[in-house]
Amino acid sequence: MADLYCDICGKTPVRAQILVEGAKLLACPSCMRSGKVLHRFDDDERAPAAGGNVMVLEATEEIVEDFPRIVKIARERIGLPLSVVAERINEKESYLHALEGGRLTPTLEVARKLEKELGVKLVDKVSATVAATNTGSRAFTPPTLADMVDTKKRKKL
Repeated sequence: MADLYCDICGKTPVRAQILVEGAKLLACPSCMRSGKVLHRFDDDERAPAAGGNVMVLEATEEIVEDFPRIVKIARERIGLPLSVVAERINEKESYLHALEGGRLTPTLEVARKLEKELGVKLVDKVSATVAATNTGSRAFTPPTLADMVDTKKRKKL
């Protein structure tokens, strides 16, 4: 992981992807305890690609972007009222109404129940990748969270 820099302090090597207040960050060994470790990786996880080295950080599942529209169209196509769908998947009708209206995002569990009931695809597998770059010189280092905090402190003075 020598080609990647820690998003928090800017040091190398990067050893994990962590979750800090909802943000996924690359972290060095000393910054790993700053958040919840989502994925640890070693140098053998790097795979060569056409444009250089690429590292797959994690494969996750996400709800599709146009979830409300897909659910509403599928339900209407089948001809089921919202109350019947709610009863069949054991969820409240008001909750499903809020999902169809786009006011709430469903959990993966509810999305899977709706997929099964309505026969649609609502969950996608997504894998995050990072391409290692060669900066060419040590003069430039990517900005870190610590850099932003220092900049804010200087502006306040």
